[in-house]
Amino acid sequence: MSEELRKSVPGDEPRLKALWREVFGDTAEYIDGFFEKLYTPGMAQVYLVDGEIVSAAYVLKLGEYVAEGSWTPCRVIYAYGTHPAYRGRGFGGRVLEAAVGEATRSGLGAVCPAEPSLFGFYEKYGFKPVFGATVRECTDVGLPLTGSAALVTVRGYAALREELLHGREHIDFDLRALEYQELLCKRSGGGLYYVVSDGVRCCAAVEVEGDRANIRELLVPSGSVYNAAALVSRAVGCPRFSYRTPPRQGDADTPFAMLHTDSVRSPSGLAWFGFAFD
Repeated sequence: MSEELRKSVPGDEPRLKALWREVFGDTAEYIDGFFEKLYTPGMAQVYLVDGEIVSAAYVLKLGEYVAEGSWTPCRVIYAYGTHPAYRGRGFGGRVLEAAVGEATRSGLGAVCPAEPSLFGFYEKYGFKPVFGATVRECTDVGLPLTGSAALVTVRGYAALREELLHGREHIDFDLRALEYQELLCKRSGGGLYYVVSDGVRCCAAVEVEGDRANIRELLVPSGSVYNAAALVSRAVGCPRFSYRTPPRQGDADTPFAMLHTDSVRSPSGLAWFGFAFD
């Protein structure tokens, strides 16, 4: 049996896509969108057994970590997984160690665990929770709302996002990452939105699932978060909605994303990650 750990190369794409489908069960449209918008050869650490890719982890250059007036390149480990038939042999661990090394080589390394149980797993590889989120599930009860919500361009969203996050530790996503999030939103029937809620400028990235609006990022500097979220939900025609928003001082936030401990200086506890591309 031959084994090899290396970076992905041109021509690996069909095997990478097949592994992604097997591990995560995503649609071809979703997977193709990632490879069209974000993937470049060399981005993934892969493990091969007898020429087949059995484990992979992508290291995405998506933006910078902004803290205390400084900007540091940040790389996010994404879509890490091992084929079910090859788990328990250490292949995935070698891939993840290589991905961590790549992510932290010239900047900060981050990861956004797909579920709470994975926080403990990633702590074993040197990550610790830094980014929190306030997460809510709501139903539109038909109350009068004050404001409006309209689609905005990627550049418009990026500019407003940075304005609203000024003074808060956060990930400043580049335009390529925002274009990918816009693709995910629009393919579902949602989009990137500019919102005015009770006279306050806000922004939201929303995906639609059936009669439910999943607001992946909602930035509301002051006032009612519910009002802003409900405006977005009505804009996409959904009676139910969920949202993720930065925690406010005193909020009981939910751990959301992690930084490698070698990268962490003195996080405020209110740092905002943003998109998980989920």
